[in-house]
Amino acid sequence: MKRPGIQDMGLALCLLLLAVIAFRPSGVLGSRLQAWNAERQVLALYRAEWREAASSRRSTLGSDGDAPVIFEFSDYQCPFCRSSHEAVAGWATSAAARIVLVHVPLSDRSREAARAAICAEEAGAFPRMHDYLMTNDEWVTEEAAWESTADAADVPAGTWFARCLESTATAERITRDSALAVRWRVTATPTFVSAHAWTIGEVSDGDLETLLGR
Repeated sequence: MKRPGIQDMGLALCLLLLAVIAFRPSGVLGSRLQAWNAERQVLALYRAEWREAASSRRSTLGSDGDAPVIFEFSDYQCPFCRSSHEAVAGWATSAAARIVLVHVPLSDRSREAARAAICAEEAGAFPRMHDYLMTNDEWVTEEAAWESTADAADVPAGTWFARCLESTATAERITRDSALAVRWRVTATPTFVSAHAWTIGEVSDGDLETLLGR
């Protein structure tokens, strides 16, 4: 039996050293392993919170029946959120999915828009306000009054609407949504999360199959 020579031992040591380097946290495989473990932890976390998170939010599009739930972490001034709107609205209209909007405003005006959308829920008109905010630009300028925006979106407005816009409860809703984004490690809008997968950025009709795990 041939005994290992100096060259063989040197090769083994080189391979061992390469493995150590690759699997250390800053190495290529180590960093990928860390990312994979982090993703598994996030998936486990949001699956554990899934039912409660879906039932406690009223900014929804689509039927409340048996349609699968997709969370959309969104901002009303985000260009990719706006360009995804037609496809997402189609998923809800066709009853292929129920969309749960999680408001993650990235600017002061977007925060005001999220408040207006939340307040429209009180009149059962969230889908109309959401559609208007996603497809029109008139509200973007600070001169535009939110009561006028509500009228344009065919949302009944009055003194109750103005009070709702300024209420602590409305602000707390946005805070809770932002906290959910932090817990689920959502770092960009739009981010779509289902029970099977998640995707970041603009979506089209074809992305529904991925999100539904088909």
